[in-house]
Amino acid sequence: MLNSSMQNYVVDGGPTKFMLTLLSVPSCCEDCPMQNRQPGSGARSDKTFRDGINPLARAGRGGEARQEALMNAIRAAHADFGTMQQYDSAEDCLRIVASSGFPDRALDLFRIVRRDTNSTCAATLKKRMRTVVGNIGASYLFVGTSELAALQEVGVAAAHSAPIIVDNGRPWGVLTVHFRQPWEDAEYDPTPMERVAVRFAECFKDGTPEQTPPDCDAGRIAHTPISTRTGPITRSSAAPIPFAGSMLREHRHVCAFFCSATDEYNALMPFICDGLGCGQRAFHVLPERHVDDHVTRPRSAGIDVDAAQRSGQLEIALPQDTYLRTGRFNKEDMLTLIQRVLEDGAALGFPLTRMIAHPETALDSWKSRNDWAEYEMRLNTVLSNFDDPVICTFDVNLLNAALAIDILRTHPVVVMGGALVENSFFTKPEDFLREVTDRTSASQPYRG
Repeated sequence: MLNSSMQNYVVDGGPTKFMLTLLSVPSCCEDCPMQNRQPGSGARSDKTFRDGINPLARAGRGGEARQEALMNAIRAAHADFGTMQQYDSAEDCLRIVASSGFPDRALDLFRIVRRDTNSTCAATLKKRMRTVVGNIGASYLFVGTSELAALQEVGVAAAHSAPIIVDNGRPWGVLTVHFRQPWEDAEYDPTPMERVAVRFAECFKDGTPEQTPPDCDAGRIAHTPISTRTGPITRSSAAPIPFAGSMLREHRHVCAFFCSATDEYNALMPFICDGLGCGQRAFHVLPERHVDDHVTRPRSAGIDVDAAQRSGQLEIALPQDTYLRTGRFNKEDMLTLIQRVLEDGAALGFPLTRMIAHPETALDSWKSRNDWAEYEMRLNTVLSNFDDPVICTFDVNLLNAALAIDILRTHPVVVMGGALVENSFFTKPEDFLREVTDRTSASQPYRG
């Protein structure tokens, strides 16, 4: 039986089922009403949380900055105590560099954490994603372990660990907050704490584990262009963009798989609100029957949707205006349209256009799976000339297994279970296009 923090993603392909079991990591924008949920004992207003981030950037180097970041994380999550651990690459372990609320006996036990330790911080180090456990006494991660008894002895009932990933894509460490009371996963929003981890990581000049955060202006952290560097998800010319618990860097053509509207908007709303809030353009494609709900969500989060639409900052297009504007899906026409949309955003004076589209709305019009796969792969070439992110959003209930795999192979980054990750299934465009060209007939079972 799966832990409650796991979610099954099923793509039904007739007799075939494509199963993806992934960590469910819902997120929420800073001003969204969902942030009123308070599983921990701490209490603060949204303004207090936003103001609380600023001292981090002014705290200077070394231990003071780390301790301040930890305290901000505890306040943001309404937690009771916590730790910050730095990754020791030579020993392949985590070492505590800041703590609050733990007695010495607990710190002695977890002062050095290795990958095989039963803890949320070790799990986060291994998978480089958040680990959220609402009840350690019922979690597969802890049941029957010595770590469970040690944590319960000092009053830990729930925990949330987030990775601190620096500019070169390497882990600097792990930030963890702990709670005295257990809670259901749906009661907890991990985003506020993880914003502190992202701000902390963004202060680094480079990604060496020995580097400490320099003095920097808090308002500049998320928007200063980053220096040229190497790595699988880095970009030399544009600032990284927070999305789905991670950062969009070099690769900004994303496929995002969701099982429900709730899952979809948990991931997309922070991205939408952030872009509109900092003056960027939003171009969204979705069916007409979903438009009213779509605009209601950012409006509920405090966005003046009507003003954004009047100014051209927010544009909502229908499939018949985009994917189907020639009557049927035409890959050449759609590639031209996307390029024009992104160029129009710059011509209108917007620094960036964030595009979100539902391609599966044109599913019945795709001439073939090969035609669509070729379009998606060629779109990577078009988007290499732009910094604008394009999120291809898919309802997995509408996809079959073969199509889902092709979608995965044509996008360099993917959102699954609400988390943005580098896509190891991504195939070099020239190799994939050659394979598509060689597909001369419909796929048939080879063991039938």
